Amino acid sequence: MHLFHERGFDGVGVDLIGEKAGVSGPAIYRYFSGKDEILMTLLDEAIDRVLMSTGGQFDDPREELEHLVRGHVQRALEERELMSVWTRERNSIPKAYRSRLSARIKRYIDRWVDCLHACYPNQSRDVLNAAVHATHGLIDSTSMWPEKSLRTAGLADILTGMALQGLEWLGTDASGTASTPKGVRQKRPRIVDPEVTPLRSRKPRIAR
Repeated sequence: MHLFHERGFDGVGVDLIGEKAGVSGPAIYRYFSGKDEILMTLLDEAIDRVLMSTGGQFDDPREELEHLVRGHVQRALEERELMSVWTRERNSIPKAYRSRLSARIKRYIDRWVDCLHACYPNQSRDVLNAAVHATHGLIDSTSMWPEKSLRTAGLADILTGMALQGLEWLGTDASGTASTPKGVRQKRPRIVDPEVTPLRSRKPRIAR
């Protein structure tokens, strides 16, 4: 996990993994068929931990949505290396593993979409699906942040609030116009005169 986070999947060989584990490179094959299976194991672990953080049943979809966001944020911040492998390397796995991984990811995404549909029934599932990926992108990007930014006080609440506030744009009024999230002011468009206003004439300055 540490090596894939630090160097990327393609930058790590089995010999280096064995060295860090205190065994010879070939000894790794006693436990894994190769580097691909190691990656798949880490991705499964990442999904498992996110599912544990976001599990539960709720009568109120708004309460469930906050639980989903906060649970995902928690995993992203507390297990940054694992989540960075999840974010950057899940497209590196071979086709033999992709169908199972894709199915697990789809079930997780579908849960978010179902929850958002209960909160914002006027939106299509395609729009809600895009909103889920955008929200995950915001949260998962913390795996690439500099250490100083990660030490920001109250970061979990900041990310949770930003994600929920962003999702509020899915709410629409009767006319189908996106409503303004609470606390956000809509700016009036600035009307610009298309005619070019001539510059004021100025006396030439003499350099001394």
